[in-house]
Amino acid sequence: MIWLSYRLQLLTPAECKVWLSQVEWLYAKTLSTKRARQFCNGRALIRRLLVYQYQPLYNDAITIELPTDRAPALTVKGQPWQLSVSHSADAVAVAVSHSNKLGLDIEQLKPRNYLTLSQQYAALAGAEDLTDFYHRWTTAEAYSKYSGKPLLQVLNKTLPDKILCHYLPLKSYMLCLTHQHADAEITINEDKL
Repeated sequence: MIWLSYRLQLLTPAECKVWLSQVEWLYAKTLSTKRARQFCNGRALIRRLLVYQYQPLYNDAITIELPTDRAPALTVKGQPWQLSVSHSADAVAVAVSHSNKLGLDIEQLKPRNYLTLSQQYAALAGAEDLTDFYHRWTTAEAYSKYSGKPLLQVLNKTLPDKILCHYLPLKSYMLCLTHQHADAEITINEDKL
């Protein structure tokens, strides 16, 4: 089972505070305004998703490491879970799973010189239009998180053929979820607070 949730309108950090631990709230206060909004919304969305989908569960049963140079580790009731978080403009998306390795990317759709980028990076080669470019780009970013490989390393090579991807076109955004098991059940929720 994979649970995916997204929010296309970020809340203020103060509106997210009830979902954050004291350590997370203090950490958020050290960040820039933009980064604090992203951080607080991501953490709040993870906890809201788990509390409402994995019942009975309370906010204090969920532990998420503070950011480091690697993806944060998620623990639910003392058990390690898979977690991927992505931000773009005013959107945030999170995916969690007890047993399914995953990676997630959300990107705001905006004009880009996709032909030049497609020529520079093997993973983007052959993009026929902007939508195809964003499919390839979000796949590369999600696969980077899934595999643990640096994004530039992923972009410089052709993507593996057997990446399991789930695309979700949203208003002004493209979302890609990569995951480990072909038979994974994916539950998708738009968080509208």
